[in-house]
Amino acid sequence: MKKFQATISIALMMAMTAGIAGCNAKPAQTSLPTAVTESRETTTATTTEETTTEETTTEETTEETTNEETTTEETTTEETTKKATPTPIPDSNAKTTVKDQYKRGFKVDGKQLYTHIPQVIIEDVDTDDFNKEVLKKFQDIAKKNESRVYYSYYVGKKAVSLYITVELESGNSEFKNFYVYNCSRSTGKKLSRDEMLKIMGVSSSTFNTKVKNAIKNMWKKNYSKDTSSSKKQMEKNSLTNKMINSAIPYVNKNGKKAYLVRQIEVPGQMSHIDLHGTFS
Repeated sequence: MKKFQATISIALMMAMTAGIAGCNAKPAQTSLPTAVTESRETTTATTTEETTTEETTTEETTEETTNEETTTEETTTEETTKKATPTPIPDSNAKTTVKDQYKRGFKVDGKQLYTHIPQVIIEDVDTDDFNKEVLKKFQDIAKKNESRVYYSYYVGKKAVSLYITVELESGNSEFKNFYVYNCSRSTGKKLSRDEMLKIMGVSSSTFNTKVKNAIKNMWKKNYSKDTSSSKKQMEKNSLTNKMINSAIPYVNKNGKKAYLVRQIEVPGQMSHIDLHGTFS
């Protein structure tokens, strides 16, 4: 009997020992995935408008603005000019000629008329692409007697400005469309709006202000008596950023800074007009 009790005691002790060992055992560790955060750098490009500081001739214009508009716009223009940095656009001493690349004579109601399409020739500079673009634009018109093409131009130190007129009815000076092309004398390529403004020494904001004022004056001078809703909408459309930014800068035949705004919708028979003028 004692032997049987001893055996039971030993078995109980072994079971208790095993249970304690199981309680003290450490649970297995599981590795958790580590989240990776990607850092992206954002680079902000800052563009500074650059203009040249060429001396220009002051010319009186018929621009009319309110005192409030003038004060605000002129302040902005002055600040832009002070912060501007001159851009080195090379002068050119190469021999430069503007002459006809297409000419045709014809008669309308017994009157002899001629149509002319210009080309720019610069010594040792390739202007073929520029001249081809001009010819392509006007050659179909020039082949017809119904319309007449002619031009004026200005050769500056850095650029050549072509001012091309299309009479929609040959011999009738009342109905005309106008076009401007600016050619670089150093590259022979067509100049963009911003490139031409830099050559002229005019900031984009100043040019846009001049154009906007000219359009306002046109409405005031020619259409002030028209109070129709359609006229008001046309005027509003003509002063949008899209229309203002479409204006083309150039230098006219007298060496004056000028602008051209094409296809402004207006009341009356003309339907659309091209507005052009000079500024200082």
